[in-house]
Amino acid sequence: MAVFQGHRGRPIRPVTARAVAARALGAAGETAKAAVPALIQALDDGDSGVRGGTARALGRIGETAQAAVPALMQALDDEDAGVRSRAAGALGGIGETAKAAVPILIEMLHDEEQAMRAMAAGALGLIGVPAKAAVPVLKELLDDENALLRVMAARALGLIGEPAKAVPTLLQMLDDENALLRVMAAGALARLGEPAETVVSALSEALNDEDSRVRQLAVRTLGQIGTPEALKAVKDFMQNRSGRRVRVIKRAHDAP
Repeated sequence: MAVFQGHRGRPIRPVTARAVAARALGAAGETAKAAVPALIQALDDGDSGVRGGTARALGRIGETAQAAVPALMQALDDEDAGVRSRAAGALGGIGETAKAAVPILIEMLHDEEQAMRAMAAGALGLIGVPAKAAVPVLKELLDDENALLRVMAARALGLIGEPAKAVPTLLQMLDDENALLRVMAAGALARLGEPAETVVSALSEALNDEDSRVRQLAVRTLGQIGTPEALKAVKDFMQNRSGRRVRVIKRAHDAP
């Protein structure tokens, strides 16, 4: 049996080596497409760490890993919660071509484990328009007592592209006491690119948020909207800032 050398020459157990190999393939992204068949087989590995790492790798490979969708859907029933979570994330990473998983991911929105519900919401958002059937349940999650679920539901609605249903709630979230929720709401609005006056107004107010992440996302969103009012808000904001803070926000504005 081959002996793998790890940090400082220490031997790597075969199981660990398989997990490391899966991570390496995932890091390679789409260029690792040829490894998809082998990774699909690895989803049946006897070690949960390997199965979870494999699922994550498939998600990072992206839409070219479409052939793995059926196996990842099966992995959603894995006995290990970590594997189930990684499988959901992987389906989201594959994107629109994982639309066959939408029904089962919608079912997961009712899972007893909040973490699984949050992962399902995130995956549905990344699948995008083909996941429109999830919108009613995602809207219900916007009122959930768990902040993470509210965040993921808001983000998913933004990514799926339902402005009429998502924007009013997302605008309310810009005033939420939870900083992360405000960040995600601003990010969802950025994805929507909704040029309504109420959106520009709310995002202009978000430029004064105490959380720098919210401010950066607000600048990016206003830049994407691109109306005279939106650009003026960005210009005024940047003129009122100086030094390092301006450079950070400007990088966010210029980012693709």
